[in-house]
Amino acid sequence: MTENALFLGVTPTHLTQACKAATGKTAADLLTERVLYAARIALLETSVPVQDVARFLGFGSAAYFTRFIQQHTKMTPTALRRSRASDAGAVRS
Repeated sequence: MTENALFLGVTPTHLTQACKAATGKTAADLLTERVLYAARIALLETSVPVQDVARFLGFGSAAYFTRFIQQHTKMTPTALRRSRASDAGAVRS
């Protein structure tokens, strides 16, 4: 969060307050949503290996990325990717 605030030329507190006032969500919540969105797109729309998706999104390890995805989706990255494939199959039937 601090890095983002510094990039914008504000304090982390100011960034969080501004985000909360504008959206009702903290800056951290908004960043988490953005990372989850990017992860879902990468996992559901490409065949890029999970470890490469993790690296691209700035995670230090595939294991940490997996924990992050599980915490927010209740699924592993691989299970999330498979859910798309099973959804597509159900639509075609």
